[in-house]
Amino acid sequence: MSTETVLDPAFSAKRACRTVPTNVFFPKPTDQVTLARARDVCGSCPVLRQCASWAGPLVEARLITEGVVAGVLAPAKQVKRYATARETAVAELAAIAAGDVELVSVA
Repeated sequence: MSTETVLDPAFSAKRACRTVPTNVFFPKPTDQVTLARARDVCGSCPVLRQCASWAGPLVEARLITEGVVAGVLAPAKQVKRYATARETAVAELAAIAAGDVELVSVA
């Protein structure tokens, strides 16, 4: 287990999302076009793995919900089967952080 603290990628000047409107990362669950746009931005980001490392524990702790982070949609607490959706999101973030998967647009 690493003792290195992962810094919030929002402070990275290299992040691909720095010029993208924030609302792109908070799509309605049925808005596949906006979700695909957010995933495309994340997929081209040079700090994607760092972002996923940072976000995983926060999604797991329910501190990030209802938004796209590192290309993964963190579920809203009100969705059916929230625990399962959250666990899936955490697993996806871990795989991205490890470099085991590439983001594929959902559109």
